Amino acid sequence: MIFEKKIFRYTLVTCLIAMLIAIGTYAYLGIFSRYRADDYCEAVRVRNLSPVDAVFDRYLAGATRASNRYSNLLFVGISEMLGNNNMQVTIVSMILLWGAGLSWCVHEIRRYMKIDWFLPLDVFWGTTLSFFSFLQAPHLFQSVFWRSSMMTHFAPLVFGSFLFAFLVRQLRRLKISPSSHLINSFAFFAAFIIAGFSEPPAATMVTALALLMPMTWLCGKHLVKQKQLALVAWTFAGTFLGIMTMIFSPAGANIAQARDLSFLVILSRSFLYSFLFTIDSLKIIPLPIVLSALMPLMLIWLYRQVDPSPLSRNNIYIILIEIVATPVLMWLLIAAGFAPSVYGQNYPVERMRFLARTIMIAAFMVDGALFGVLLKDMQFKYNRILGEWAVLTLFAVVAIVYPLRAALHVYKFDIPEFRTNAESWDIRDAQIRLAVEQGATDLVVVQLDSMGGVVEYKGNRSFWVNVCAARYYGLDSLIAP
Repeated sequence: MIFEKKIFRYTLVTCLIAMLIAIGTYAYLGIFSRYRADDYCEAVRVRNLSPVDAVFDRYLAGATRASNRYSNLLFVGISEMLGNNNMQVTIVSMILLWGAGLSWCVHEIRRYMKIDWFLPLDVFWGTTLSFFSFLQAPHLFQSVFWRSSMMTHFAPLVFGSFLFAFLVRQLRRLKISPSSHLINSFAFFAAFIIAGFSEPPAATMVTALALLMPMTWLCGKHLVKQKQLALVAWTFAGTFLGIMTMIFSPAGANIAQARDLSFLVILSRSFLYSFLFTIDSLKIIPLPIVLSALMPLMLIWLYRQVDPSPLSRNNIYIILIEIVATPVLMWLLIAAGFAPSVYGQNYPVERMRFLARTIMIAAFMVDGALFGVLLKDMQFKYNRILGEWAVLTLFAVVAIVYPLRAALHVYKFDIPEFRTNAESWDIRDAQIRLAVEQGATDLVVVQLDSMGGVVEYKGNRSFWVNVCAARYYGLDSLIAP
């Protein structure tokens, strides 16, 4: 690289700070999260029973479509143990953990593949994927800032990122250390718990692990690959058991009776919806998707300028195959995540497409990085120094300005809206609690504006949200005409 390497480091660190600021603004939004709709019902359920007992009680009753999921209610119960501000603490923590988990994933993959670069690059890759997943979320509020939905659609991705990083780390360590039954058992148990949050992430996990097993067998050395395959197989078994636990639950049986679809229909619709989702995403949000590929391309191209050795023809062929295989794998994994929705409902609702959008962004980032490696030997004809500085400047502008622009938008528009609604909710909550202390049993309260399309109290005392909210506050009835 013509310019000094430390300039590249300083630029990268500055870009990383911009990404962290953007993620920080999203995390800050979490302090304005409050109980809404299903949150009341779940809080009442785990308040009257221990988290484990509440899971078994709902699972065996099978009264609702979501009764077959066991981990989301378990973690709601754990969240409720965090005190009066448990909602805010939980959501802020999950947002920050998402960035940390993705950064750890990148770090472990890089070490497994013996790629030599410095730690800030790992963090930048992880936080970039985290930032773009929030920026391009089909319905950010319902996916992340509504706890009931977050525990179903976002939490499994957060915990799944840590499990994947742990799995890659152990696969790497098995090359030099003996296998452990304790590690295999932990992977099995963790996969089973993560699978129980909801069906789409579980279906995606089991598909990814099913593909990883033959790859582990084909790519590993004879003595090592058996230990690695055993670890992946135990993880697959935990995920598969989780899916079976949900499918053969009382609620799963009710869904099967209501949706009489053949396996071929589910499969064909899943792949069709995956294709349509990708096309629609490219039409609706082309700029951030293009940038999610362009930034890794420029970053890897800049970093690879320090490597004087040209790519061999064999390496070029491998990279081209990987470039083509990545969108195919993306299509397959998105289809796997869509399959439960096809089976249970139809085309996935917006909050269920968060996983699909994240997979799509990751695929574009990987392809961008592969193109960066492929173009490493590209030199600017007239002035190499000026060309490298031009790429570095463009990368810095995009990687700094774009996340800061998103953070500014959140600060100017989202934070005031979230704060206003939270303040109104707090006033109403205080009024309800004061009335309960004074002996009230039936209350009429003001109806707030709905946040993110989540249902509010209504004027009908038998409406399910009113019933759950009344039980939450210890009232006989609660209405908001």
